[in-house]
Amino acid sequence: MAGLDEVRRIVALTPLPPVLADELLDRAPALWLRDESPDVIAADVAFCHPSLGPGEVRVGVWPTQVAGTTRVAVLARDRPGLLATTTGALAGDGLSILRAAAVTWPHRGWALQRVLVGDPRAGTSAGIEPGLLRARLGSAVRSGAGVTVPFAPAGPVHVDVEELGGGLCEVSVSAPDGIGLLWAISSWFEHHGCNVLVARANAAGAYAEDAFLVEGAPDALELSRHLGGSTSHDDAALHDGVPLRQS
Repeated sequence: MAGLDEVRRIVALTPLPPVLADELLDRAPALWLRDESPDVIAADVAFCHPSLGPGEVRVGVWPTQVAGTTRVAVLARDRPGLLATTTGALAGDGLSILRAAAVTWPHRGWALQRVLVGDPRAGTSAGIEPGLLRARLGSAVRSGAGVTVPFAPAGPVHVDVEELGGGLCEVSVSAPDGIGLLWAISSWFEHHGCNVLVARANAAGAYAEDAFLVEGAPDALELSRHLGGSTSHDDAALHDGVPLRQS
């Protein structure tokens, strides 16, 4: 978990006002901070300055030191389906999500998403154009239009739901990685009345290991069948030869 003292020291080197930094970090959920480096969390918080204006959608696109990858950040007013909109727009551009994190600050109504994407066209003349991607993402979030992504269910998939009380639960998903997976998960949450408060997504070889803090009561078996078809959850007893823990 990112150490908040170190995050504060890094943030102090940015134009972010200390009062706003303390406000956002003091309300940061543990899932968002889990297994994350202080400099990444500091960059996320610094992206929130200046404060989000009425109707504003803030999109940042930056190259990374790893060839063929790009870091994307989106700050917008929180609403149901926001994560599905952004992940759908990225998948629609043919971009694979390698890592992702999202957090909400309900007291401000803000949602911040950070994504590391891989471009299968890297090294060609059709690689990511930052200005175009920024415009497409901003337009998608502002319009709120539903996005449909060609997603083919593939298993085995395992979903675990842990009730935390107060109408909250943590959902863990292990599924074959592929373009559109995070969109398929987040859009399922939207259509089943579950509000995503925090999201963490990581590729682990051929599999993605994702975790979500949600408001609502998601059904683990329904979600696993949605993602894996008939080869999922209770229908598949092994994942890479290792017994799965049942929900």
